Amino acid sequence: MPLPALALVAALALPFLSASAEAASLTARYGATLMGIRFGEVLANLHIEEGAYRADGQAKATGLSRIFSDARIVFNADGVMNGGEPEARNYWRRWREDDDDESVRLSFAGGRVTDHHREGSKPEKEYPDRVPLRAQDRQGVLDPLTALVMPLGGRSGPALCEHHAPIFEDQQRFDLSLQYLRQERFSGGNKNYSGPAVVCQVRYAPIAGHRSQKKTVREMAANTGMEVWLAPIERLGVAIPVRAQVPTEFGLIEAELERLYLN
Repeated sequence: MPLPALALVAALALPFLSASAEAASLTARYGATLMGIRFGEVLANLHIEEGAYRADGQAKATGLSRIFSDARIVFNADGVMNGGEPEARNYWRRWREDDDDESVRLSFAGGRVTDHHREGSKPEKEYPDRVPLRAQDRQGVLDPLTALVMPLGGRSGPALCEHHAPIFEDQQRFDLSLQYLRQERFSGGNKNYSGPAVVCQVRYAPIAGHRSQKKTVREMAANTGMEVWLAPIERLGVAIPVRAQVPTEFGLIEAELERLYLN
């Protein structure tokens, strides 16, 4: 899956936090499908307490897709709310598939990447069309999980889509921005959320570290069909993603909330 699409699905793992939320925990499970055929699952845990957050989870191939891939991604992140805004501290992600194994660890301070460590079973390839990273591309940034931590700040409805996220992940710097599209109702059934949802368009803009001539990068930058549905959880003072979609040349990738447990 292209990194921007992965970032969007990974964003399902971390709800949008209220800066004033009291200590609370939740566990969410999402199912991912391609053209209606289930191929993956995301399981995430989130804990919020005293202005700090931590999240961990995993995404893995399921069902018939395991015939072709045993891909699994494990991730965690933590940070604090500084002046009502999220501030990343640590991020770790490990991806494994067959004999391939790659891990990335990032440390942040004041919105700047202070440590970047990558390990992989294969050496990273060099391409002539790769846009070089500059020093400024590591400043004023967030990791993919913290990037989707948005304080509610009394906002509701279309205002939840007013968000721009500068993201740094491994060797890529890109932006994800949201724009209001419409209102919907999400029906999750038993042990899930059912109620109103705000639908936001998601746009991807590559900044540096990407391959400028790579087909998937160009397609994702031009993709106007990416959406995320946000639902308010009044009990915790948070809004969480309940559905996301990414149109691709292979068909529509969708991720949807299947179970939600609040503590």
